[in-house]
Amino acid sequence: EGVKWLFWNYQNDLGACLADDMGLGKTLQTIAILLHAKEQRVQSSNVQKAQGVQADLFGASEDMEYLKPLNALVILPASLVFNWESEIKKFAPKLSVYRHVGTKRHKDIRILERFDVLLTTYQTALKDAEILKEMEFEYIVLDESQYIKNKDSKIFKAINQFQANNKVSLSGTPIENSLSDLWSQMQFINPGLLGSYNFFKKEFISP
Repeated sequence: EGVKWLFWNYQNDLGACLADDMGLGKTLQTIAILLHAKEQRVQSSNVQKAQGVQADLFGASEDMEYLKPLNALVILPASLVFNWESEIKKFAPKLSVYRHVGTKRHKDIRILERFDVLLTTYQTALKDAEILKEMEFEYIVLDESQYIKNKDSKIFKAINQFQANNKVSLSGTPIENSLSDLWSQMQFINPGLLGSYNFFKKEFISP
């Protein structure tokens, strides 16, 4: 049911907050929708080829057209990076994965764009915000999305500069302290859906 719901949001250009409790498979459900998005991307490319739309054989994008990477960014706590990589390799080996962490991480957009999934931490995303905001992602996924619950934090402001066609937040505890936690996360996945923060505070937090 969770995957069907993520699919429905994907089809309707809506961000999704998957708030299943711990242990119910939020990671695996998300991998499933990423795999579906990848398949849609490949099918779209095949249709273009069948219709005679060819990339410039000598253009810089030739290999990118052939690879057709998904370009998904998953931002998560450092402790979950290896788990995500392991789950993707186990359940969706067709997806190429790059751990964008550590001092030797690539900072060339042309390299980063060649992967289906980039895994990075909240701290690294903040450090590399200038690079990541120049990229166009098909998906941005926030695992443990309560990390951006503070609307005044640097990480909230940085991540909201990133561009993506689809967004998903994952959290077993989307509301930890107050409803304001939820506003911040919803503002990321569906900007403006809950109104401005002042409106949300007046109408929902303390009506």
